[in-house]
Amino acid sequence: MRLFLLLPLSYPGRMRLFYCLAFLTLFIGQCQSQFRPPQVEITPRDTVNYGFFRQDENQIENAGYLDPFFQKLYEQRIRGGQKISIVHIGDSHILGNFLTREVRARLQDAFGDAGRGMIFPYRLAGSNGPKDYLVETNARWIGSNCQRVLDAETPFGISGFSIQTTNLNAELTFRLRDTATSETRNFTKVTVFQHKTGYEYDIEVLDEMSGQKAELFVEDQFSQSYYFDRPVSQATVRARKLTSQQKRVTLDGIALENELSGVVYHSIGVNGAKYQDFVRAKYFARQVAELAPDLIIISCGTNEAQGRTEPTYLRRSIQNLIERLQEHSPNALIMLTTPADSYLRNGRSFNPNMVEVSNTIRKLARDKGYALWDLHDISGGENSAQNWKSSGLMSSDSVHYSKIGYAVQGKLFYQSLIKGYNAFALAKQ
Repeated sequence: MRLFLLLPLSYPGRMRLFYCLAFLTLFIGQCQSQFRPPQVEITPRDTVNYGFFRQDENQIENAGYLDPFFQKLYEQRIRGGQKISIVHIGDSHILGNFLTREVRARLQDAFGDAGRGMIFPYRLAGSNGPKDYLVETNARWIGSNCQRVLDAETPFGISGFSIQTTNLNAELTFRLRDTATSETRNFTKVTVFQHKTGYEYDIEVLDEMSGQKAELFVEDQFSQSYYFDRPVSQATVRARKLTSQQKRVTLDGIALENELSGVVYHSIGVNGAKYQDFVRAKYFARQVAELAPDLIIISCGTNEAQGRTEPTYLRRSIQNLIERLQEHSPNALIMLTTPADSYLRNGRSFNPNMVEVSNTIRKLARDKGYALWDLHDISGGENSAQNWKSSGLMSSDSVHYSKIGYAVQGKLFYQSLIKGYNAFALAKQ
């Protein structure tokens, strides 16, 4: 890893700025935390009212395993100065951001907003994606993902996606603006994820509206972190060919953060993804480590259940993914979730494999001592998809859920996290 301090200041001036920013982060965090009780109130807006949910069972299993994570939330809640990184990995249920935005917004309300986290220009790779940011480009990109490529090892990184162009003047501009609410969010740190091969163009990051250029602060083979000296709501990644050996620019993902303490909730999803697809992605676990995750949540299983998956193979795939992640992020805690019930892809038949897949996930979590959120059981278990559907919580394909359905799942998950945290906070008093 190389550390850059390239601000247009003298060395003493750069160091003063560095320490001032560090002090400001701690100071703002403390101000955010003043007068807040340690425990977090679950309000009516956080609750759901559907009779088929087993609300009394909506809790994290083996929540004590998460004590180091809860401790960090506790410190942030009462003192500030903590940055808590959560990485939520999954399939199309996670990709759309409907579930995760509910959790992200509520956790950031309770513990502080440290940034949007991971984003990717999914449309340029031929995929749908979240609606809370906009992407523009002047170039033609080609892209794919770890589910489409079936090789034993695939060249994908942190997003499970990758895009590439040979355009010498390629620019990619992203704006944090929720298309539903027109709300704009600011950031100061941009981390660009690439796996450099020696043929990659150099890049620079700037805000074309203000003319402000971000300064490269940290760089290694897998990512570069850039900092703006004042908050921006948009940034452009621009290609720069500096040598004859450089042939292209490749992008694996972008993470956006700000200077505040609090929660960064990174969501990473791929349509059709299975556990093994992330195992096959060569750079995935290594680049996830760049996010310094405190908690990694893994939510797959729906696609494995669309066919007959041998439980032994499924268990091995889950464990392989966890081992890859922990190899590079040894301090990260692991939480597994079971998928809510759904139909087969024909949209008419109950899926008999959902129970077996959920049982396998459940048993692995219990055997290994990981945290578990058992959504399949909480939402009614076998054949409960009919309840989701009759309540208007499923989409027309009967495999995915409606926006309201995903929001319900997000609220349920948030409730379970806060119940676990509140029990921890109460025991501290």
